Amino acid sequence: MTVVLPCPAWCVEHEDPDPFDPFDGGRHGGQEMSVLVGPQPRPVLPAVFVQLNAHDCDGLRHSWIDLVAPTRAHAELTEDQAVRVADTLIAVADLWDYRVLPDTLLLADVCPPWCVQHEGAIEQDPLVELWHHGRSAAIPVDGPHRWNAEIRIRLCASDTRLGRRIVIALIIQDDEPTEVTAPEARRIAAALLNATDEICAR
Repeated sequence: MTVVLPCPAWCVEHEDPDPFDPFDGGRHGGQEMSVLVGPQPRPVLPAVFVQLNAHDCDGLRHSWIDLVAPTRAHAELTEDQAVRVADTLIAVADLWDYRVLPDTLLLADVCPPWCVQHEGAIEQDPLVELWHHGRSAAIPVDGPHRWNAEIRIRLCASDTRLGRRIVIALIIQDDEPTEVTAPEARRIAAALLNATDEICAR
């Protein structure tokens, strides 16, 4: 017999139990929290999404937090993993704040202090003369439906003849990097922490 649990307080999208699966108790989706990233305006506004989800199965509720890139690549995070991603985003944002102004005053051929790897211009970006990459923080995530995913966060800088541009690269699985500023990184972190609070309030 199917056990149907009451919806969590955050549920705004509900799927009834599958009548052909005696163990399925339904699914729940929370409100999507979006953070606009990159220069605005654009024809299509790129956004990073955070959303609470849950699947009831055999009388138990399995909850996770989706972190979705603008390309729709996503990772399913537990509460602990969401907190770790949020803490990392905040830490890298603090480093971005500390270095962004002094580094723009340095000559383009001088590495920023946090650079652990740099590479010359690439064909896809002819304006960039040199890329600098900080140490990458990798957070493994293991949601209930997508295993062996990984989130990587690192500070990067591109040097052109006009100066240095510093960004935070957020990479979900092996997707293309989503470039965010420190304020955007903090807003993503806040959305993750808010989602964690909502799960804990169940």
